Amino acid sequence: MAMEWENMAALPVPIFIYSYEEDEGRQCLKVSKGLCDFLRLEEEAACHYLSQSLDLVTHPEDTQRIRQATQRALDNGEEQWRLSFRMLRPDGTYAWVICHTVQVNLPEGGRLFYSSLMDVAQEHEQNERRRAEQKHMNLLLDKILETTQIGIFWKDKDRRFLGANKAFLEYYGFPSESVIIGKTDEDMGWHEEDGPYKNDELWVLETGHSTHRVRGKCLSHGEMRDIVASKSPLIENGEIVGLVGSFEDVTEEYRQQQKIVELNDRLLASLKRTEMANRAKTAFLSNVSHDMRTPLNGILGFARLAAASNNMEKVQNYLQKILKSAELLQSLIDDTLELSRISAGKLRLEPEIVEAENMFDALLTTISSMAENKGLHFETKGSLAEMGTVKVDALKLNKVFLNLLSNAVKFTHVGGTVTFAAECLPERQGGRRKCRVSIKDTGIGMEDSFLPKMFEPFVQEHRLPVQGTGLGLAIAKQLVDMLGGSINVSSRVGEGTEFKVEFYMEQVMAPVPGRGNEVIPKDFFEGRRVLLCEDNALNQELAKTLLEDEGMAVILAENGQIGIEIFNDSDLGSIDAILMDIRMPVMDGLQAAKLIRAMPRKDSRAVPILALTANAFREDAEKSKAAGMNSHLTKPLEPEKLLHDLAHYMEAYDEARTGWPELDKR
Repeated sequence: MAMEWENMAALPVPIFIYSYEEDEGRQCLKVSKGLCDFLRLEEEAACHYLSQSLDLVTHPEDTQRIRQATQRALDNGEEQWRLSFRMLRPDGTYAWVICHTVQVNLPEGGRLFYSSLMDVAQEHEQNERRRAEQKHMNLLLDKILETTQIGIFWKDKDRRFLGANKAFLEYYGFPSESVIIGKTDEDMGWHEEDGPYKNDELWVLETGHSTHRVRGKCLSHGEMRDIVASKSPLIENGEIVGLVGSFEDVTEEYRQQQKIVELNDRLLASLKRTEMANRAKTAFLSNVSHDMRTPLNGILGFARLAAASNNMEKVQNYLQKILKSAELLQSLIDDTLELSRISAGKLRLEPEIVEAENMFDALLTTISSMAENKGLHFETKGSLAEMGTVKVDALKLNKVFLNLLSNAVKFTHVGGTVTFAAECLPERQGGRRKCRVSIKDTGIGMEDSFLPKMFEPFVQEHRLPVQGTGLGLAIAKQLVDMLGGSINVSSRVGEGTEFKVEFYMEQVMAPVPGRGNEVIPKDFFEGRRVLLCEDNALNQELAKTLLEDEGMAVILAENGQIGIEIFNDSDLGSIDAILMDIRMPVMDGLQAAKLIRAMPRKDSRAVPILALTANAFREDAEKSKAAGMNSHLTKPLEPEKLLHDLAHYMEAYDEARTGWPELDKR
């Protein structure tokens, strides 16, 4: 829908969309560029201005008439209506407009109103001028007819032309009145259909009533144009002797209205797509809930069995099953979050400089081990070595191939073969070159009916011997799309599957950044004091046990406020690191970290603060960094990552403290 509204916003015609409820009043939702120019306001200000009460945006003499006419149209169930009134601009000036409103009932209930404005100030001024000069009609009529821009004509009671003004003649390209006098419209043959104007003139002549803005088409300068004509009877001594009429060209107006209709159709289609997306979202959440309950059921079930058993061998078996179920649950949560981030556009590419030849080494080593343990043959063919040094998001590429290779190993029987083949292709785009990676297996294959939906979330073949999260292929496809590549698959049941992934990599002349493998010295953590700010008792116990097993002393704080007080009361440099949960009562971790960094003590700016939280998105990590934290670690705890980061930042803190004369030597 955002794309459809953006298209509407660019239209030069003044348009606005609003909702209306008796208890909430009118709420403007979107305005076009044409209306912003008319009001001389930016879009947001224009929406706010048009959401005000009618008496604040219209002339006092017109407000009640507008309300009555609008209410009458709503009560009568009219789908559209027109009103002419004086509109108050924000600069205090009034402008006469014709407002054409279309009412649209939404499929899910409620309604929207689409209104287009036509600035008729000039026309209104001309009408006012004619009314003021009516007293001098006999003296000034010829002058008025010569100067008015509206085509005016008059006819006898047989509908034959008696005369026309200059605008009329110029519109049709006639040199003088003599071309039309004594002739009817049918004689001139300029209307696309004679019926509308012939019938309305006969009605005026028979009833003495006027007609207003009767629509039709006429030929002007070789082009069929849209016009609206208004006609009134000419009465002398109480007898109808003819009629007088005027017309105006509304070709552009109707074209704009047609665009509005088309826009409305697109908006309705967009609403339907939104409704379908909402249904898909509901189904997605239902699948997530269902798939999460499966490993959760295993965790709870085996935990209860372990708690009730005194047999240590059985307990160990139960714990292994709990661990396996927990890993599946974590994988499902991670995949769901990643798919959500990709769909929401929150996952960004992070290109890095790597050697193309070995950027998949760690992945292939892992897969080779998996294949060997299962009794499979794992082959690698080809190389990307000729690419040299490249700039690419290697992490996401590895994620794609990890999903594909893991599936290949999972669904290939003992004795089968999994092949990873890489090659450089000749196609180039500027400094980028296309590469292809093929992953082929001799596994169980996929049915033809499954292939069109294989990249949909949570979709799995029910005949599969091993069930996963159903998200791996969906994530792989969306990551490949992000990288600007393509993924194709061919498969035959009982013979195997082959995926071909094509993508571009930018070749660069730059050194590959070094990556040190830090080894934590023995007893490095012995005697270290860590402040743990965590409100959850279970998480406290897990982190505390892990840290104490490494020889560290742990100081507990149930929220950020208590953590600040403990740090403030501690001796200078006596706390070696702070682990900070983000979501805590009283004061959250972000606020606590900011206040610690702002304290007027030397160690407040240097002490390592590590976020330890379930908030796993990139924007969460950016918030932690902005609050002054050194690292952002996500739950569930990864002990190796936690200890690695603690050692890294503690070592830097040790170096900083060596220059503090206030401290006793450790």
